[in-house]
Amino acid sequence: MKNRLCAAALAAFTAGLMASTGSAHAARAYIGTYTPNLADPSVYAHGSGEGIYLANIDDVTGALSGLKLVAKDRSPAWFELSADNRFLYAINETDSYGPDKSGSVTAYAVDKASGALRKLNSVSSGGAVPCYVSIHPSGRFALVANWTGGTFSVIPIKADGSLGDATDVVKPGGPTNSASAVDAPPGQGRSEPNRITRGHMIATDPSGQYVVGDDAGRDKIFVWRLNTGTGKLTQVSVTNALAGSAPRHFGFSPDGKTLYQIGEFNIRLTTYGFANGKLTSKGQSISAMPEGYQGSGSASRLLVSADGRHIYSANRTHNSIATFATAPGGLATKLATTPTEGQHPRSLTIDPTGKFLYSLNLRANNIATFRLDPMGVPKFTGKFLAVGAPAVMVFLP
Repeated sequence: MKNRLCAAALAAFTAGLMASTGSAHAARAYIGTYTPNLADPSVYAHGSGEGIYLANIDDVTGALSGLKLVAKDRSPAWFELSADNRFLYAINETDSYGPDKSGSVTAYAVDKASGALRKLNSVSSGGAVPCYVSIHPSGRFALVANWTGGTFSVIPIKADGSLGDATDVVKPGGPTNSASAVDAPPGQGRSEPNRITRGHMIATDPSGQYVVGDDAGRDKIFVWRLNTGTGKLTQVSVTNALAGSAPRHFGFSPDGKTLYQIGEFNIRLTTYGFANGKLTSKGQSISAMPEGYQGSGSASRLLVSADGRHIYSANRTHNSIATFATAPGGLATKLATTPTEGQHPRSLTIDPTGKFLYSLNLRANNIATFRLDPMGVPKFTGKFLAVGAPAVMVFLP
């Protein structure tokens, strides 16, 4: 009996010691990277990754470790897990797939025990250079935004997790937009002339009733309904974003009544009321840059915390994270600007516990770990993970 008690005490002590020394793993994460474009080295000049990696996450320090390549693939720069974590769906940000020279979407089966990925198939993304994919709440469709192709696609998901050919590809028309961002920081470079449709993000609202798409080329935000029987999109509304702003990423409040939009070119957070598939401006536009900032910049990722209390923007060129707090009614207040500790943050993510935020610093070839303080502001932990051209990070329980 005494020996059993001693063994139990020793086991408890060892477990506590492991936690205190940072050897316990709360979760794992898949990391997608940009890979070299051998056909055109000028494209993705910073693409030094090899595909999709798996890393462990320490539950005490938030540090990433044990990096290993689990899928060698071409620029899997954005992906999402299915709701049951059995499948992973990745866009391949290329322009050379098939006779139409499109990008592609690849389905993987996930081995939950090891984290290994098994490729199921790839299909056309319905346009060149896809940059975003999300999964419809029905689990039956992947939604894809194609940047160069200027399209938004609906890709069916089969019962075995593999992908079918697109059931719908929407290519918005209308006049091109050459307007520069009128409310950009002083010294911001001019927008490209004749900006055509550029699909940058597509995802549903929290209710799952509506599908929202950002057109960063013509400064428009589309809302559709998806017919889950036919896989077709029907437009409900279209909203003109701020001229020249290039709406890039959005996020919703948990109740779905407020949409937060970040502009790539004006680097500003704009808030909208959302009801019945329509957006209504709340009259708020806040710079994600420090007060008085002058010079060029470019926003990349907008991230809303799970509880909706905080919003984060990754700012390229300036290499910073802007933190906003939200109030009842959905309006936001700027709290802080924090260095990303690396060049060109492509995206941000928060771990499942809500304790740590990660900045994927594309051109620095690293991921920096931050602890979120009680105010929701990220504080650098001093921890990095070296990985070539990181672009996206998704957690595997």
